[in-house]
Amino acid sequence: MNMETEKTRQLMEEITLLTERLGRKEQEIENLKMSNLFLETLFDGINEEIMVIDSNFIIQDVNRVFLEHYRVEKKDVLGQKCHKVTSGSDRPCGTGRQLCPLEEAKRTRKKVKITHYHDGEGDDHRELIRIMYPVVIQEETPEYFVEISRDLTDHRNLIKRLKASQKKFRTILDTATDAILSIDADHKIVLFNNAAQRIFGYSRSDVLGKNLNMIVPLQYGDHYRFVKRFMETKTPNVMGQTLSLTALKKGGKKFPIELGLSYHETEGEITFTAIIRDVTSQKQLEKKLLQSERLAAVGQTVAHVAHEIKNPLMIIGGFSHQIKKSLTDAKSMQKLDMIFDEVNRLEKLVANLGDFVKEYKLMKRPADINSVILDVIKIMGDIYSPEKYGFVADLASNLGETDCDPDKMKQVFMNIIANGIQAMDDGGKITISTEKWSYGAEIRIRDEGIGISEKELDHIFEPFYTTRERGSGLGLSISYKIVEAHKGEISAISTPGEGTTFIIRLPAA
Repeated sequence: MNMETEKTRQLMEEITLLTERLGRKEQEIENLKMSNLFLETLFDGINEEIMVIDSNFIIQDVNRVFLEHYRVEKKDVLGQKCHKVTSGSDRPCGTGRQLCPLEEAKRTRKKVKITHYHDGEGDDHRELIRIMYPVVIQEETPEYFVEISRDLTDHRNLIKRLKASQKKFRTILDTATDAILSIDADHKIVLFNNAAQRIFGYSRSDVLGKNLNMIVPLQYGDHYRFVKRFMETKTPNVMGQTLSLTALKKGGKKFPIELGLSYHETEGEITFTAIIRDVTSQKQLEKKLLQSERLAAVGQTVAHVAHEIKNPLMIIGGFSHQIKKSLTDAKSMQKLDMIFDEVNRLEKLVANLGDFVKEYKLMKRPADINSVILDVIKIMGDIYSPEKYGFVADLASNLGETDCDPDKMKQVFMNIIANGIQAMDDGGKITISTEKWSYGAEIRIRDEGIGISEKELDHIFEPFYTTRERGSGLGLSISYKIVEAHKGEISAISTPGEGTTFIIRLPAA
């Protein structure tokens, strides 16, 4: 009985042990199932084609992406040659540029990466990156290989489109006639097109990464305040508007600009872009138009006044001569001489008024403007003391002929030179230079006089405006009208204390 009990107890222990072992095995199987499920999920969830093959090119497994791409069922591909399924070929890839990665992976027992190209109908071209991984167990020769294929077609096409778009943008940017520049939130210049280089005189390397202050100083446009306000409020108060500002060229020269602003935000980073137009020529044209309108308005008044003054002057002069004949008193005769002098001065003024208001009928012909200038220098040199005043001619030899009335242009040059001499009480030098201009000839007449303030420069061509005590203020007005009648341009630049330069441009013959 005791032996039976002992055997029963041993048997129960063995059963319990076996049950525990079975439980552990079942748990291991369950864990393996879970691991396998996880691997299967991962295998089918990867967004790239995966194929498992043996060393004889036989497909052992494929994932969902592979099946969807080739539009096949798994049961139809397992056990098939990989090259038969993927390219419909009875031979492995290995000719031309379509190299097979399996042989290399078998030989090296390392990962192999190649690019395959598939040409379809029409424009259906595909580019694949194929990576072959040998499954190596210790030192054994690999029997199985995992190939992952990545389709780069869309990625490559996207890069091509982006490059084409970038090239198109760059072409537009660099052929634009207006300056285009961008700054970041720290006021650093991040874009500077070809027109900006031309307008401001800086190269891209000079300005990229530099502060906007170097071309638009704060005194001409407080961009710090604008950017700060925009970053705080995100309210584009001046976006879409045209702003009139002053900018600086390389070298510090100021010039007027019109500026339009826009902005864009990418991943929280804001970039401000400005389209800038140099309006120097526009401002000059506006100034010229205003000057012409002023001269036209004054001309009508002057013509009437000159007509009204002329006859009384003749009467005053005539009667004064008659009275002088009957006088014997020296003081009375002296007073009459003073009347004659003033009448003569007024008669000259009336004559100048006539020159100002009349329409010039130019006797234009192709002429050598350098010869005209040399004639003027000879005349003025005879009038003014050579010990006190000097004349320097710096004349270009490639001017060609200029379409002008030489006599009228002599009058212009003499008026300007006379003004320059009167601005040099202590003597000095008048320099006359010529050079070829885009459309003709440019003449510069520079004195070493007291100069003209910026405020006065705005009025020097207006009639009766003069800075001299006994000047009529008509010489430069008449010169302006003569140059205008030639379809030319006349302007002046000056720095007080450093002299004045008059610039005259005349069209070529």
